[in-house]
Amino acid sequence: MATRLPFILGFLPLLACGEERNPNYCPGANPDNNCAEIDAASDGVYACTTSAQCSSPNAVCDTSQMTCVQCTPSEDSACSGTTPVCGSDDTCHACSAHGQCASDVCLPDGSCSDGSNVAYVDPAGTDNTSCTKAMPCTKVAKALATLRAFIKFHGSTDEQVSINNQNVTLLADPGAKLTSTSNGLLLEVRGTSQVAVYDLEISGASGTNGFGISMPTGNTATVTLRRANVLNNAAGGISISGGQFDIVNCIIATNGGGASTLGGIKIDGITTAGTHRLDFNTITANIGPATVNTGVTCGTVLTSLTFSDNIIFANVVSGGGTQIGGSANCSTSYSDIGPDPATGTGNINADPLFVSSSGGDFHLTANSPAKDAADPAATLDVDIDGDTRPQGSGRDMGADEYKP
Repeated sequence: MATRLPFILGFLPLLACGEERNPNYCPGANPDNNCAEIDAASDGVYACTTSAQCSSPNAVCDTSQMTCVQCTPSEDSACSGTTPVCGSDDTCHACSAHGQCASDVCLPDGSCSDGSNVAYVDPAGTDNTSCTKAMPCTKVAKALATLRAFIKFHGSTDEQVSINNQNVTLLADPGAKLTSTSNGLLLEVRGTSQVAVYDLEISGASGTNGFGISMPTGNTATVTLRRANVLNNAAGGISISGGQFDIVNCIIATNGGGASTLGGIKIDGITTAGTHRLDFNTITANIGPATVNTGVTCGTVLTSLTFSDNIIFANVVSGGGTQIGGSANCSTSYSDIGPDPATGTGNINADPLFVSSSGGDFHLTANSPAKDAADPAATLDVDIDGDTRPQGSGRDMGADEYKP
């Protein structure tokens, strides 16, 4: 022992000296005494080798960059709530598509449903009362009977739907449609219902009462439409008699006919203030008989309403009918109205230059006068396709934001 002890004692100083010469050695800096775990910029951001070295809100270690981030592709479970999706920037974001969620349901607030509050409707399903993701039902009436807060549409559903004194949100996969092979209206909202519709096409109603959406006289309901397409309904697109409405980023086109009572939208029975919003919509190619205002017609409207940032153009009018008319309490601003113009702040009167009106493609082209022409004070951040607004120096009028 006496002969070996000096060797050991002599070796220990060498170890300590070697540690201190290590450029990554920082005594007491962290459990590993490792300088590499401290950002060289001294901004308080720590590098890392494991997630245990990170803390909220950047609680995940990107080991390839030795940086604490919100999430990584291998640790996307760190994202939850209203920001459940891990983006390519290693940051948690709101969901924007149903396919980003395990339940196939991205809710309007950007969170992913767990599926328990959703009734699934799919014509390829079975006629059952469960209406779950694993066993979707074929009938909206069965889905409504579950009393779940959300109904998710897939495919083309052939059914006439009536919602009475029930609050529900209708969600839709891309291309999902509500239609009917029977005469009559497609979606009726009655009583005190609060109904929201996202991304659904409502089209093909036939017969003299073949409206796409109807809020009949006597209701106190509220209808919210976002990114909906209301198309090719024989009696007219949307008939609102009373109640409240919030219609944004929708295309309402090719509705009505020579014997119909309206073309695109009829607003009637509005006697008190409330939510009456009709903004950033494209209302075109609707048809009505002589004297009908075939874009937007206002009947009994006793409170002042201003609709903004719309394209109401090339609806077929005759015999004194106009693009928008009726009650003087209905007006427009920052909208493209024509060929017959309408007065109002920021309104223009010019062909919006759709991609193909005859082909039913009402997206804007590069030279559209509606580009950058919406209200400069508007704050809407997406369009009907989910594209960011604005793309240019300002937001575009209508449902579509031109994307180069």
